[in-house]
Amino acid sequence: MAQWHIDINDSPVQTLMHQDETLAKLIRQIGNVEITLRANLLKSLIRSIIGQQITNTAASAIFQRFSEAIHNQWTVASVVNLSEAQMKHIGLSKTKINYIQNLLAHIEQNKLDFTHLHELDDESVKQVLTQVKGIGRWTSEIFLIFTLKRDNILPIFDVGLQRAAQWLYQTSKAERKKQLTLCAQRWHPYASYGAFYLWEAIHQNLLNYDSIDSLLDESSS
Repeated sequence: MAQWHIDINDSPVQTLMHQDETLAKLIRQIGNVEITLRANLLKSLIRSIIGQQITNTAASAIFQRFSEAIHNQWTVASVVNLSEAQMKHIGLSKTKINYIQNLLAHIEQNKLDFTHLHELDDESVKQVLTQVKGIGRWTSEIFLIFTLKRDNILPIFDVGLQRAAQWLYQTSKAERKKQLTLCAQRWHPYASYGAFYLWEAIHQNLLNYDSIDSLLDESSS
């Protein structure tokens, strides 16, 4: 399983800490981060489609059942053999079944060619992927980060990132998306690294604290 190891002493992380003092507090608290990449392009996109607008727990359970149904053979030939009834039994909605079938059709008809995606710039990848019904901005940005390992992507429509930004910067729920937009500008050209630290704050349950400062105060006492 491919990993992206992010060390606090890496140049991109040090640059972020210099550009954003608030984020620097979080980075120092968390330290190094290990990211599991999604090397299989088809698997990555289907995983993101499954995860749209549901909790991580529900998405993980459905994704696991999906993987078992195709015996972990992540090829178009394996996935296309799943019937609608099987996918519905796995837990997929009619809409997501249509999205997955549409993705498979695009690949089979050579409308989506995985071979050269890595050669395209970020915006071009988004344009190519979002031509597939069911793949929107969020899905394409998750793909850019976790599959193509791009440095400068911040999915501002990711609800988890919004929650983490609201907590870290002590902003309101109404302003948290705007806060992420500001972060994308401030963190350029390493916005993906900032995203990883916000996600890690959620994974480590740091949002249970009132603020980053209260967390640091408790850690130092």
